[in-house]
Amino acid sequence: MEGYDAQKVHACASGRKIVFAGDAQNQGVYWAMVRTLKGEDPGSGPVEQDLHFSDHDVELQYLWDPSLNRSDVHKLAEAYGHGSNDAPTLMVIGAGVSHSDVEDVVTAVDHLALAANGGRTSTRAGSNFTISQGPGNLFLVAPPPKPVDGTVDATQAISTQLRQRSDKGMLDVLWSFDDARHASSGSDDLGRAYRRQADMLLNLRCNARITSGRTWTNVRTCCSVWRRPNWIQSSLISLGLAVLPILVILDWKLSVLAAKHQTALRATCVFLAILSLQYVTDRTHVFEQAARLPLQLPNLLTMICLIVLIGIVSVRRSTPAKRVTVGGKEPDQPFLPRDQSDEWKGWMQALIIVYHYNMAWTALWFWEIIRLAVAGYLFLTGFGHTVYFLQKQDYSFKRVVAVMIRTNLLPVALAYLMRTRWLLYYYMPLSSFWFLVVYATMAVGSSYNKYIPFLLGKIVASAALVRAFINTKDLPETLVRLFTLTCKMNFDAKEFFGHRVRIDEFIVYVGMLVAILYVWSKDVLASDNPCGRLAGLYRRYFPYLKLAAVASAATAFAGFWYAVHIKIKRDSDWTAWQPYDTFIPILAFLVLRNAYPQVRNYHSAAFAWLGRYSGEMYVMQDHIWLAGDQEAVLRTGLFHGNDTVFGDRWRDLLIITPLYLIACCIIGDATQSITVWFTAESKPAAARPADVPDEVEMGLLDDVDGQRNMNEKSAPPARLWNRFRLSFWPNKVRDRALLLLAVLWFLNMVSVAISHTSVSLLGPSSRDRWV
Repeated sequence: MEGYDAQKVHACASGRKIVFAGDAQNQGVYWAMVRTLKGEDPGSGPVEQDLHFSDHDVELQYLWDPSLNRSDVHKLAEAYGHGSNDAPTLMVIGAGVSHSDVEDVVTAVDHLALAANGGRTSTRAGSNFTISQGPGNLFLVAPPPKPVDGTVDATQAISTQLRQRSDKGMLDVLWSFDDARHASSGSDDLGRAYRRQADMLLNLRCNARITSGRTWTNVRTCCSVWRRPNWIQSSLISLGLAVLPILVILDWKLSVLAAKHQTALRATCVFLAILSLQYVTDRTHVFEQAARLPLQLPNLLTMICLIVLIGIVSVRRSTPAKRVTVGGKEPDQPFLPRDQSDEWKGWMQALIIVYHYNMAWTALWFWEIIRLAVAGYLFLTGFGHTVYFLQKQDYSFKRVVAVMIRTNLLPVALAYLMRTRWLLYYYMPLSSFWFLVVYATMAVGSSYNKYIPFLLGKIVASAALVRAFINTKDLPETLVRLFTLTCKMNFDAKEFFGHRVRIDEFIVYVGMLVAILYVWSKDVLASDNPCGRLAGLYRRYFPYLKLAAVASAATAFAGFWYAVHIKIKRDSDWTAWQPYDTFIPILAFLVLRNAYPQVRNYHSAAFAWLGRYSGEMYVMQDHIWLAGDQEAVLRTGLFHGNDTVFGDRWRDLLIITPLYLIACCIIGDATQSITVWFTAESKPAAARPADVPDEVEMGLLDDVDGQRNMNEKSAPPARLWNRFRLSFWPNKVRDRALLLLAVLWFLNMVSVAISHTSVSLLGPSSRDRWV
């Protein structure tokens, strides 16, 4: 539910009148709405008289009528029933607090309802719900408040009579008012309850009017009609839910496609089906959306404890990379193996989604942990890609295309389908940017990468160039403006480069340095005759260096958090130091986690599974686990309670969380298959070095080179495919990438023409999210 202010009320009710009639309860809501327009407390309490307030062209009126039998109140109800131009845009009646004769109150409500319904016995509110006007003018009945002491009195008898008429469709009763005043006891609580009731009324009447002229509604999803999908959205949904499933079935029956294309077709079908599911959950009213609750520490701590418990009970020994002979001893895991890096990403991503669900950025200690988690992701990006390049020496364009597609296919597709922004899923563009930086750093003069001083010099030069780029006034904005002019892309350069890149501008380079040290150390320790005096000394004193590293890591980790506790008092203090000190706890954790085989050989299977789909979890949390592009939480609509986590929302979490995780798993595997198919060329790829282990890739990307090259599948090609080969599909990855970029350019251009504003591939974020 959206909180309303004076500007929003004017946008909805300009030139119209809002009327309250009844007893002291409705007068409290009237005063709350006056405060909304006036911006301050008018300082008036309950009075037994008519009240009037106007602010420019918005008029509020309160009619003191505890028995609901005044003739002017009846005339207003008749004006509503006849659809007159002078009818109130919103009229709320209510009695039962000051006048407790049940029969009199119910009879008066019946007479007013009959007049408001134009002589019919059924209400007409919402019968002509439109995009621009929503439910139209409203005539609503506020039930009397429940007694605080729980005794049965006339107000309950009135509520029972109103319930019967509401169930028959004769009245529109504001039963949600009971929830707003449920916890109201003191005057301050009662004032907040009246304000919440006023917001309920304004959301009901005004949401559709305010959002009708905008490209999309992310917050005011209550009481408004979702905009119909444009042809791009309709095409993607039709492909995912109808066209591609039919083609998959036909291919299964007739064997039209070769094996590699069958896999791609099925993966694309599944990919678009899961995209369509996100459209259903977040852009329709099939599911419900509820406001995120302000941080409640018990909720946050309970979720964290559940995550830790699941991680502990799923601890398993990692499977060796090489098959163990019968009776042989299982080898120890290498430094930062795949299971461990996935585990690391998994528990960080679990904390991130809990952080967003609970609006936990107000808890400074948890906000600091999440900032470290993002830095940890970037560290793994720099480490993993650098190890890959050093060990495989693969600087091909195919590698670049594979990483970019694997990282960005999901967020870019969602940007078009959900009519949102690529930057909404900001870690994906951030990861892409840093991958390109690592690639450029390693690819330039790659034949000399075996010389450590040369590598270190390139890293220093790269860091200096990136820092100069983001700190040069207007340079990032100018570069982005070129894409704005040629591709109609609106990319918030200040938000991305000035904040997202700057705040973690060195941690990727720390990851690269650790990767260089790891590769060098591994070669030295594996060699019987190390070359050079430094290598000899390192090999000789390695056990002592290891002990010193463990002791230093433990001291640094504890010292870091002690210094944070003493020195960091607000988030701006942390932000000022983040580019320069986050490597301390990250490296300390890395050393302690890998110091001994007894620790390194085990991992949490649950966290490792989450880590394999951490990218998908980060992107899809906005539309399945959360909703409204992360501004709300998703609910099934099957359960209703007091709107708290423990008293109500836990039931939705039990249903939606498995749906969310399964969808992430399915779309992650589908994206992997699509990436392999897209980058598979007709000519056989170069032989893969036999001595390169599989643990070299630690970033978001899995081993896209292998599954192991779809061209090597032994299934025979389909006859019909050879007959009707698609001539427009290029054989080379370079040409396919150019074709894909051309399609994206076209979609972005036409999407601008549809909505008159660029909301597709690139666009500014509507809010400043830390994570």
